[in-house]
Amino acid sequence: MNTPPLKYIMLLVALGLNSCKVPQETTHRQQDPPESYPVPAASTADSASLAFTQWEAFFSDPHLQGLIEKGLKNNQDVAKTLAQVQIARANLSRAKMGQLPEINLQTGAQVRKFGNYTMDGVGNDDTNLSPTVPEDKRIPVPYKDLMIGAAFNWELDIWGRLGMKKKQALADYMAAEEMAHLAQTWLVAEIANNYFKMVGLDEEIETLLSNIAFQEQAFELGKSLKNAGQESQLSIDQFEALMLNSEGLLVRKRRELRQTELNLAYLLGTYPENISRQSLSEIDVLPEILEIGLPSDLLRLRPDIRAAEQTLQANNLEVNIARTAFFPSFNLFGMAGFNAFEFSKLFLNPASTAYQLGGGLVAPLFNRNRIRAAYQEAKSRQKVALYDYEQTVLNSYLEVLALVNDYSTLAEELEFKTNEVLVQRRSVDNANTMFKVGYADYLDVINSQSNALSSELDYINLKVQQLQSIASLYRALGGGWQQ
Repeated sequence: MNTPPLKYIMLLVALGLNSCKVPQETTHRQQDPPESYPVPAASTADSASLAFTQWEAFFSDPHLQGLIEKGLKNNQDVAKTLAQVQIARANLSRAKMGQLPEINLQTGAQVRKFGNYTMDGVGNDDTNLSPTVPEDKRIPVPYKDLMIGAAFNWELDIWGRLGMKKKQALADYMAAEEMAHLAQTWLVAEIANNYFKMVGLDEEIETLLSNIAFQEQAFELGKSLKNAGQESQLSIDQFEALMLNSEGLLVRKRRELRQTELNLAYLLGTYPENISRQSLSEIDVLPEILEIGLPSDLLRLRPDIRAAEQTLQANNLEVNIARTAFFPSFNLFGMAGFNAFEFSKLFLNPASTAYQLGGGLVAPLFNRNRIRAAYQEAKSRQKVALYDYEQTVLNSYLEVLALVNDYSTLAEELEFKTNEVLVQRRSVDNANTMFKVGYADYLDVINSQSNALSSELDYINLKVQQLQSIASLYRALGGGWQQ
């Protein structure tokens, strides 16, 4: 009598085991960066790399340090990434518990009146009339069912799926932490860049004010010479036009300064306030020797690369987890407690003890196509994560090269611009002196003043760009975050 069901069970098990044939894992080759940077203008000594310097030591300006501390405390983008870390930590704790059996407390009570013309009603009446049933075990009408106990369900991790889920949650958590470090590194560089821009605009405004004062003197001198019959109205108009152009440029620079202050307030996560800062000549963050380390340092120091690496590892695990769906799963389940139809017999009577213990095997049979589709999706996500990792490494390498090129060429350009500013200032003095004694006309004065102002503004802009390039290079090398 038991043979046919046994055959059917064996047939189902055979079909389930046959469905466990899964595709083989595929491996991908990762592309490593070159061993060194082709930048003779910078040192690649590993021990002295800028990437090993914390921002507190790199940015010595106390005003800038205070802004960075405030930004790291209040910036909403950084706060959101830290919240994502908390989410990832909670997921990790949940994954760690996945390998343990699930145990739940169960309790319940119900009352039911069976119909007299039902199987349960007739059966209960017949049971109560039986002389073998003692008085205390006769079924009450209506029937009461009281139960209290604990139930458990435990999936046996035969194929390592739950263990891989725990490792995947750990990789996601570490990636979230690296993304938080990346957000903080980005914020430090952005605050520094806006601070340097603000300091540069201060310097440009001071330069414009001093040049407008010189232009006013030339304008007044031109009017005096016109009254003496030595100059025409044309020269007066040109002097006035130059002065008005400079005053218009001054308004533009003040507008840019206000916008920069508002941008900085956004980065700080606070409402606009007066910001103390040093002058451009007082800022000193430019190293004598540019130490950038080795390209291999990027793999262990840049948060975005480390985050991409952890994401790749999580996707690799996801492929393996998807493979385990082709295998059968094994579960143990059961319960233990007390069950009775009277409350007085629920706890004190050992006869009310009830328990259940069982196990089961579930194997995919007709849903293999769905499992295969999920497996192919996981493999595709793995490829995307690999390409993201390689792209992040490549972009990081190229970014460092570009910033080193900017920094070194800006330094060379600044040397020429410094000499140009000195020459232009000398030409302004000579043009004014010669104009007073009649050896130069108003065009010489106007050209010399225009050229001098342009050179000074260019110098300030180049200086700010150099400061911003070193701050961006500091971020590109890792921003001081170390494992």
